[in-house]
Amino acid sequence: MRILLARIAALYGRNGGMEQVESRMANAMIQRGHDVGILSYDTQEGKPYYPVDTSVRMLNLNNFIGSSKDLLVFKCIREAVRPFSKKKALYWRNKGRYSYFREGMRKVLRQFKPDVIVSFDAESSAVFFGACPDFQIPLVTMFHFSVNEAVNWEDSQEIEALRKSACVQVLLKDDLVKLKEKLPQVQAVCVPNVVPMYPVVADLGKKKSTYTIIDVARLTRHQKQPHLLIEAFSRIADKFPQWHLEFWGSEPDGKKVYTRELQNLIETKKLNDKITLCGNTNDVLSKYVNADIIVLPSAYEGFGLALAEGMSAGLPGVGFKSCMGVNELIEDGRTGYLVGEGAEELAGGLSRLMENQDLRVKMGKAAHEAMKQYSPEKIWGTWEKILSLAVEGKKIIM
Repeated sequence: MRILLARIAALYGRNGGMEQVESRMANAMIQRGHDVGILSYDTQEGKPYYPVDTSVRMLNLNNFIGSSKDLLVFKCIREAVRPFSKKKALYWRNKGRYSYFREGMRKVLRQFKPDVIVSFDAESSAVFFGACPDFQIPLVTMFHFSVNEAVNWEDSQEIEALRKSACVQVLLKDDLVKLKEKLPQVQAVCVPNVVPMYPVVADLGKKKSTYTIIDVARLTRHQKQPHLLIEAFSRIADKFPQWHLEFWGSEPDGKKVYTRELQNLIETKKLNDKITLCGNTNDVLSKYVNADIIVLPSAYEGFGLALAEGMSAGLPGVGFKSCMGVNELIEDGRTGYLVGEGAEELAGGLSRLMENQDLRVKMGKAAHEAMKQYSPEKIWGTWEKILSLAVEGKKIIM
């Protein structure tokens, strides 16, 4: 098959979970003998943050489009109607984007000639169907967040794109139910993310002079909520003097405002020697295997990939029971702890693991075993079957 992985957004240099899934999927399909292209929209040249097989065809939509003059016209119309109707403003915003991308999209499709397109979000799917309403290539739409977060339900074009998709993939079983409630006619399947099966795992039984809690995520206030973890750790730091907290990740788009707030919070709590904002890493496995607990204090997730990776590396996990993309990964009391919302509850869950090494060893082993259900062989095999059925025009039931 000729498979086009597409997201009409910037890719180069981005180190988020969606970009990681895209690179892994491209590499896996190449290894399975398929031709793969990746379509992005980058206004500056560069390369993907995550490694991509040299056989993958990189297609930057920005190199296929012409003048943005028409886009400015539609933007003026959009801003003129915005005070009177948000719905009409959204209509003109979409109309402008579709017009702007139309010729470039057609050039990409003529040049790459895909058998099937995998769109990485509903917005990108809407661009395909809006810019090229006559194209007949089967398109599969992926969800990387919960049903409520993955779609702008006020945008009729995104909703229509889901209806036109050969299939819509969601990450969690609960999302499958919710999507069917909203759009019962849409063909949908549940396929979780791939979790690497690491050749080494953390040695949680080892006696050490210092122990580490790790949080691997972008630094964002409303989704990832690292400030809550700092608050939680500050409540118990004196009780556990051997423990340190490390954050691996950075603020999106090179911003530093929230990062400075986090650093100020650390200094206010007088925990500079215990909490570190480490930035990005190209060797996340070494961080997992040298840690003792992994935490993901997110408010919402599509699928807590970094949490799952840490658990695959043998770490017990802690997260909020209200977070869907976390509560389907952690089995409370077996592979870690799911706690109530807030810093106090989070501190309680951490304390139970920090004070009991035998419990960490037991839960870490259980976490490692639990993640095997998300092995690359299983998940990519499922994806290959979905794409084959889409190309053949058959009903997709998994």
